[in-house]
Amino acid sequence: MTTPTTQPTPAQQAEAFREEIRAAFDLLHVEIAELRADVAQMREGLNHAAQPAPIAPNAPTMVIPMTRLIKTRTNGKNYYKMQGGQYMKRGITVWDEVLKVLDLDPAEIEWDAQDAHTFKTPLNVTVLMQEYTDSDSGEIKTGPQKVIGKA
Repeated sequence: MTTPTTQPTPAQQAEAFREEIRAAFDLLHVEIAELRADVAQMREGLNHAAQPAPIAPNAPTMVIPMTRLIKTRTNGKNYYKMQGGQYMKRGITVWDEVLKVLDLDPAEIEWDAQDAHTFKTPLNVTVLMQEYTDSDSGEIKTGPQKVIGKA
C-alpha cells in the first residue's frame, strides 16, 4: 500500500522560490565583490606599470635633439623609436609611458605612409646610455639604451 504524498501549497511553493532567489542573489553579491577586488588589483597594477622605471641617480645620460618618431607593429603591439642626431639610422627606443611624459599621444600624431612622424622643431630628450662590449673589437663602448624623458 502506498502512502499519499501531499503537494506543497502555493504559499509553500512561493516561499521555496523566494529562498532560491535569495540564495542566487547572495551568490551574485559574493561574485560581484570578488570581481570588484580583481578589478581594483588590476587597476593598481596598471597604475604602477604605466610609470617609467626609476633610473639610478648616477646613470649616464645624454641630451639628444630628436627629429622623427617611428612606429612599428609586432605581434599586434606598437613599438616606437626616436631618430635624431647621430642616431638617425637605427633610432632609440621610447616606451609608451615615456611618450606621455614627452606630451606625445600616438593616437593624435599624424603618421606618414612609412609610419613616421617628423617634428617641426627638434625635440630635446634625455637618453639613458649604457656600456656594451663591441663584438668586433672587444672594446667597451657607450651607446643609447632608451629615451627616458624631456631634456
